[in-house]
Amino acid sequence: MEESSKTLYVGLDVHKESIAVAYAPEERGTEVVSLGAIGTRQCDIDKLIRKLQSKGAPLVFVYEAGPCGYWLYRYLTRKGLSCHVVAPSLIPRKPGDRVKTDRRDAALLARLMRSGDLSAGCPRWCVRLPRSRSSSRSTCAPSRSSRSGCTAWRPSCTST
Repeated sequence: MEESSKTLYVGLDVHKESIAVAYAPEERGTEVVSLGAIGTRQCDIDKLIRKLQSKGAPLVFVYEAGPCGYWLYRYLTRKGLSCHVVAPSLIPRKPGDRVKTDRRDAALLARLMRSGDLSAGCPRWCVRLPRSRSSSRSTCAPSRSSRSGCTAWRPSCTST
């Protein structure tokens, strides 16, 4: 099998100001690689995409549904990339595993997607997304959106 046909499963832990990133190559014996945190601007996402696409493998992104809407899902799918949003309550966790960090969450999502435990074909794991941008804004209550910074779209980078 050629290197270019191997898939990279990319786990994202999305927050208002940062996104923790980890990826798992398709080979099951390989370790999950944590890339650390990136910003939430379009140029930060584009830089991540270029970095991962340079590895010559198809990309599959996965992240937990959260209070900041589905702007990232829409942005990635508009670029022709595969992206899945999963319900946090349905992600399998080991009993007693109470340590929760952004890096560990991103790595867990990548590992579970690679193993098929978060199968895209299984509607039990995936969240049904609203169709329009206006409906994604309603995912944050109006009183909360001003405090949490939730938006349906993130601003582009400006060149300096």
